[in-house]
Amino acid sequence: MSRRATGSVLPVVFGVLVYFHPASAQQPPPGYQLLTAPQTSGGLLLTQRQAVPSAVRFLRQGFHEVAPFFDRRPEALGGYAQTLDQYAEAGFRTTSRQLPITGVAFVVIGGGSGTLGFAFDSPATLAQSLPRLLQLATSLVGPSGQDPTPALNWHIEPFPDGSGQMELPDGWHYTFAQKGMVAAMGPQGIIERAVTTQVMSRAGAAQIAAMYPPNLRWPGPVLDPTDPVSAFVGVRAHNAAVIAQRSRQPPERILRVIEALPVAMRVPGLTQAAYIDYEIERGGVWRGLALAILGSVMSDGSWMFYETYVSSPAHSFAQNLPVLVRIWNSALTARHVVQERLDSALNSLREAGEIWRQSTQNRNQALNRMHNNWTEAFRGTRVIEDTRTGTRRDVNLGYSTEIVQRLNQQEGYDRYREIPLRDLNQ
Repeated sequence: MSRRATGSVLPVVFGVLVYFHPASAQQPPPGYQLLTAPQTSGGLLLTQRQAVPSAVRFLRQGFHEVAPFFDRRPEALGGYAQTLDQYAEAGFRTTSRQLPITGVAFVVIGGGSGTLGFAFDSPATLAQSLPRLLQLATSLVGPSGQDPTPALNWHIEPFPDGSGQMELPDGWHYTFAQKGMVAAMGPQGIIERAVTTQVMSRAGAAQIAAMYPPNLRWPGPVLDPTDPVSAFVGVRAHNAAVIAQRSRQPPERILRVIEALPVAMRVPGLTQAAYIDYEIERGGVWRGLALAILGSVMSDGSWMFYETYVSSPAHSFAQNLPVLVRIWNSALTARHVVQERLDSALNSLREAGEIWRQSTQNRNQALNRMHNNWTEAFRGTRVIEDTRTGTRRDVNLGYSTEIVQRLNQQEGYDRYREIPLRDLNQ
C-alpha cells in the first residue's frame, strides 16, 4: 500500500460508519469494541495495541482478524499510507448477512500504541449517515487514537463583518469574511467556507460572445455543470490563474483527486453535490477535503458553484483533520449561506440581514459605507434583484450594469435592478 495507491479512501478521511442496526448486533472479534452512533446507522470495530511498529502491517493483520464478524474477509479496494508508516487507510467491501457492506479501515500510531478501526455501512445509507458519523470519527483520528481537540483552547469568534461566528482554537485568525463567507487559518491548516463563484455555461458564453464585443465577454470560468468533480477542478484552476496573475506567484494546482463521495441534494435550485478528497501543490503538497455544490442553470446561462473546504499539509492531514472538522461544523451560518448565495431564499436573506444589522448598528454610517464599497470591489460581485419576484443573486461587479440593462431589454421594462452592498446591508 503506497502513497500513490488509489481507491475508495474518502470515507476513511471522514471516518464514515455504515449500515448496522444495534438490535441485530453481532459479537465483535476478540480484542475489538463495536461502536455505534445514536440515531445513525453504521458501526465501527475498534482495537488498540501496544508497541505497533508498522501501520501498514497492522492494517493487513486487521483484515484477517475481523473476517469472522462479516460473511467473509473484507476485500481491500485501495489504500493510502504516510511515508513514516504511522498512518494507513484502505477502503473495503464485503457482506453481512448477505447484505452488501462498504467501509474503510484506518490505523493511527502514536505514543507507543496503535489504533485500528473498521468503519462500515450500507452503500445506500452512506451519504445520509455521514454528517452525524463524522462527529464520532473525529475522536478516532488523532495521535494514539485520542481526540486532539480538547487539549486546545477554544473560543467563539464572530466574523469580522458580523455576519456569523465560528469556534476557533488559539493561533487561528480570520483572513476574510463577507455575508457569511469566511476564511481562516491557523497552525493546523486553513478553512474557506461558503465561497461562491458565478460560472457561465458554454452555451451562455457563446451567446454573450455573439452579442457583445470581445472586451465585454464573460471574464469568469466557463464550464457546464456536468458533475461536482469537473466543476471543482475547473473553477479551482480558473481562480488560481487569476490570483497568480495578480500576485505574480506560481498558481496553485490540483495534483490529484483521491476520491469523491456524492451527496444527495434536496434543496430547490441545487442539482449535485459531493465531498472531494484531493491533493494540491501549495508551496508543498497539501491535502484537502471539500464540499462542492452545483446550482441550476439560470435563464442567462449562468450557474453558481459553492465550495467549503479545509486543507492541511499532507504529512499532518490525518492528525489535523479533527480540529479542522470541529471548526467546519461550528459555523452557525452555513445552511443560510447556501440558501442565500445559491438558492436566493428570502428567509435566509432576511436572517443574514438581521445578523448584519445587529452587529453594525453602533458603527459610524460613513465608515460602514466605505467598508462595504471596498468589500464589494474586493469580491468582485454585486447583487441584482428581480423586482417582480423579489429573487436576488450575485453577478460579476464589472458587468452588473450591462447584465441588468440586457435583462430589462428582454423583459421590456425595468424588472431588474442592481443593489450595491452598501444598500443591501442597510
